[in-house]
Amino acid sequence: MCILCGEMITKFHWSDVQFKEEKSFISLGENQKERMRLRLKKVKFLNIILNFYGLKLKEWQGSKYILSNQKGRDIIVNDLGDLWIKANELEKQTFDALDEKLLFHLRTYNG
Repeated sequence: MCILCGEMITKFHWSDVQFKEEKSFISLGENQKERMRLRLKKVKFLNIILNFYGLKLKEWQGSKYILSNQKGRDIIVNDLGDLWIKANELEKQTFDALDEKLLFHLRTYNG
């Protein structure tokens, strides 16, 4: 259970699970260091995209994320499936993954 928000952490988003075997699952304490490293790597890459919109994502307690805007507002994001829903709530706009300006931003970032 999360001490601060009182939510039970009962499942992982599919993007947090590595499917090495058909019946793979994550148990508490198992491979936590590797799992955290991968979460931080995802945050780094997502921040490249979110920066275009003036947003920033931070990993929080190994189970959730904090999404912030430039006005100082924060919102808790449960998992990556929840990210764009919460970004929409925070900024009151829709986000288009095929926006030409975003794609140009990504191309220039990667050289």
